[in-house]
Amino acid sequence: MKKNVLVIGAGLGGLAAAISLAQEGYAVTIHEKNVKIGGKLNVLKERGYSFDLGPSILTLPHIFARLFERSGKKMSDCIPIRALRPHWRNFFEDGKVVDLYPESDRMATESRKVGEDPENVQRFLTYSANLYDLVNAGYFEQGLDTSKDFSRF
Repeated sequence: MKKNVLVIGAGLGGLAAAISLAQEGYAVTIHEKNVKIGGKLNVLKERGYSFDLGPSILTLPHIFARLFERSGKKMSDCIPIRALRPHWRNFFEDGKVVDLYPESDRMATESRKVGEDPENVQRFLTYSANLYDLVNAGYFEQGLDTSKDFSRF
């Protein structure tokens, strides 16, 4: 007999949880308060304008790809993804425009446009990369679902 599970919310986290539970054999029911699923992965169209309601950049696509793989699918067959350059563009009130790239040296160079020291930016990006490696090795690769798991890691 399958165990029933109720997932509240059909945003990205709720959908991922529901898919993972279904892959493990649970009978999953999802309840969503909004008209559309996807949470912040939606667009609001109002009076001729379109508003992106949330993330405009997909980070960690390899994590999402695993969800598809466990269901015998390829994410690329369902969701076309293409790299953009720059990753995103920031507009400031004074007219400055700063583009963000995946290469840390280019990001550091762009930081000059807003008065930041490229060396400080490079140090911060190195620090951030190290934090990502730590989180990836622990949380994403091992789970670390309990305080005991976390403290052991």
